Amino acid sequence: MRGALLLLPLLALGALAADDPTAKLSGVTDLTPDNFDAEHNGKRAALIEFYAPWCGHCKRLVPEYSKLGEKIASDPKLKNRVLIAKVDADAHRSLGEKFGVRGFPTIKWFPRGKPSDPVDYQGGRSLDAFMKFIEEKVAADAGFARVDALVPLAQKFQAAAAGDRKAVLAEAEKVAAGVSEDDKENAALYVRFMKKAVEKGEEYIAKELARLEKMAAKPMSAAKLDEVSRKVSVLQSFLEPPAAAAEEAAKEEEKKGGEHSEGEEYELDDDEEEAGAGSASAGGDDDDEVYADGLDEEEDAHAGHDHDHDHDHDHDHEHDHDAPEQASDDDPYDDSEL
Repeated sequence: MRGALLLLPLLALGALAADDPTAKLSGVTDLTPDNFDAEHNGKRAALIEFYAPWCGHCKRLVPEYSKLGEKIASDPKLKNRVLIAKVDADAHRSLGEKFGVRGFPTIKWFPRGKPSDPVDYQGGRSLDAFMKFIEEKVAADAGFARVDALVPLAQKFQAAAAGDRKAVLAEAEKVAAGVSEDDKENAALYVRFMKKAVEKGEEYIAKELARLEKMAAKPMSAAKLDEVSRKVSVLQSFLEPPAAAAEEAAKEEEKKGGEHSEGEEYELDDDEEEAGAGSASAGGDDDDEVYADGLDEEEDAHAGHDHDHDHDHDHDHEHDHDAPEQASDDDPYDDSEL
């Protein structure tokens, strides 16, 4: 009996830790003003939760956010592409104010390369909802592992006649030598693929891409999968149209899409109507308010409708004041020459 009584405080402490937003969570980085820029530098996309320790919704989010951190950390295709982090915006108000945080928890998605330009995450608060959102965003980010200074040269190389490719290769080697330390490894891939294409012919890039995409679907170690994924992304940049041409094509498509004959009534299709209805009906009560004790009347007036950043799909919105395929000489894992 005495042993059971002694165990009760320990169980209580465990329960408190399970819903403590300030607790260290596996796979989740705690950001402060001191490490924010270093950890969240745009090299990876980021999902960041801004919380307050006393916020009830924040406490209820802890178990799912912990699962998310562990899931991303164990996924070889995502761990080097997505940062999962949290900020105590009550203790570090400068970070909350910097990103317009007005309610808790506020969760923001920062696309890769845009560490200061987030969008609000409005999805569900379950592990499945978080993962679906992240996987869709990552799939749409074709820039993973790419080096901006070498993408135009890759496209120039692919479009060049066979006799002109060596000159583009030489140009790429010079550019690759001058990139930042973070980009060195990926820059070397551009040079390597150009050398292989000069040696094997103009079909090499497309064939190698197809081979690696097929390989990526097979079981392999985390390190190998990350390597193959980087190479696939770099190879894809060779085959895309130059940015200027793509932008012009997009403008033409937009122009065509906006043209309607005079007097013609434009009707929404079923999907558009459903999307509009969903947007109109979205809403709900605010989550726990932030800085309620620190806003003067003028600040509160400017805040306006910024108090509705969070639409919690999983909880009521009550205010809470409490073995890979082998290839011949093109083995994608053979990086000894790099």
